[in-house]
Amino acid sequence: MSIISELALCVQAGIPVLLWGAPGVGKTATIKSIAKALSVPCEPVIASVREPADFAGLPVIREDGVVMEAPAWAKRLARAGRGLLFLDEISTAPPAVQAALLRVVLERVVGDLELPDGVAVIAAANPPEQAAGGWDLSAPLANRFCHLSWQPNAQEWVAGMLAGFPTPDVPLLPDGWEAGIPAARALVAAFIRHRPHLLLQVPENEEQAGHAWPSPRSWDAVARLLAAATAAMADDDVIALLIIGCVGD
Repeated sequence: MSIISELALCVQAGIPVLLWGAPGVGKTATIKSIAKALSVPCEPVIASVREPADFAGLPVIREDGVVMEAPAWAKRLARAGRGLLFLDEISTAPPAVQAALLRVVLERVVGDLELPDGVAVIAAANPPEQAAGGWDLSAPLANRFCHLSWQPNAQEWVAGMLAGFPTPDVPLLPDGWEAGIPAARALVAAFIRHRPHLLLQVPENEEQAGHAWPSPRSWDAVARLLAAATAAMADDDVIALLIIGCVGD
């Protein structure tokens, strides 16, 4: 299943990933199964029922000044040293919460707590028209993610219902895979040299801005994912979907 490979590569490459799909298609179950396959803890956080302070931190007065205290789920991930921060229902998070998520998604900083490099950010969302009180993602937040679409496969679902849904096989990145990043960056740079107008194309409407679009940041994510996918010997279809997920069609 290509979506499993795409999600697993994003997680291991440290690129925030957002899985779009209709309600009830199994997004949450899929993400939890990937965490199980990678043997890492998963901390689900439903963004729609959180306040900005749940991500920006709550002010606590101490002898040496005021600190922004992180919530318990962030501390558990920090103690574990690795894992998945799973932001569920992100398309129902109001603008103030989306703003508080900007630093969490890009830098993995919650309040004054910096999460370890081994913690990956993964989110799930229903299209705004199918979400309860849904919002379009803000352009700054959307541009931090690799956007992937979930389409359930009827035959795979039938097989799982009859025989049980197994833990998925996920591609594992070999040690030293990051050595391929400079070559991938060179490929991306060569492409932009010949098509400079594609370096930055900010969408003109909110709906398009809430999905993948090209920017220097998203092209940098392309290079990292290209190196990861190459090291994992991923199929061309998987590579193409990862690139489109970062910069759009």
